Amino acid sequence: MAHARKKKSYLLDPRFQLKWTSYLVVVVLLVMTSLGVVIARIAGRAADTATLAVSQAEKLTEESRSNSILARQSVQQAAGDNPHMMSVMDESLAELDASTLKNLADVRRRKADIDHDRRNIQLLLAGAGASLLALLLVMGIVITHRIVGPVHKMKRLLRRVSTGRLVIGERLRRGDELEDLFDTFLQMTYSLRAMHSARLATLDGTLRRAEALGTPQEILDGLRALRAQMVLGVEPRRGSTVPPEPKVDEAREGGRS
Repeated sequence: MAHARKKKSYLLDPRFQLKWTSYLVVVVLLVMTSLGVVIARIAGRAADTATLAVSQAEKLTEESRSNSILARQSVQQAAGDNPHMMSVMDESLAELDASTLKNLADVRRRKADIDHDRRNIQLLLAGAGASLLALLLVMGIVITHRIVGPVHKMKRLLRRVSTGRLVIGERLRRGDELEDLFDTFLQMTYSLRAMHSARLATLDGTLRRAEALGTPQEILDGLRALRAQMVLGVEPRRGSTVPPEPKVDEAREGGRS
């Protein structure tokens, strides 16, 4: 239940908030997709290069083994009954084979490392992209809420002013935008309330003169009813407080004009 209230309070104008939030998310998504494609191509080229290197190393290993067999056969034919020469040749060929196998193992290990790094990069991009999109969605709703909130409140207060109630006891929350516009709206209500109070004072004077002149009771009752209706517009409701009139920055207002 609390979650539903929180969601409702942050989506005061879903059409406006979700529209601009979706614009932000789409733009960032396009940028991330472009970067992801570039990174994926670079990683793919590295993986292709590693695969080619492994293939060439395997070919060299096979050629080295074939050359070793041919070399042994040639030494056997040339050395005849010389076991020492055969032993030296075998040691040399064994060292060459071991070096070739070691190089092949190193190339395969590097290819495995490149493939592993490529998978990690892909997972990192996917996770970072999902997290960033979720963060942008939340931030977009919160940021637009700072604009929609004041607009929503001003619409509600304007409807109240349209009914003749000129006492506004509400202010914007800390961090909301459009503070200057809301202060201008409050200045308007203060001006209207001053005009209303002046008219009310004129009506009170007229009512006193009418009573002194012996005006019929029906007319007096009508004037008193009119006064009661006018008083409702300038008196605060019970339990509500009227905030002090906001100070207008004359230099700022002059710069705007």
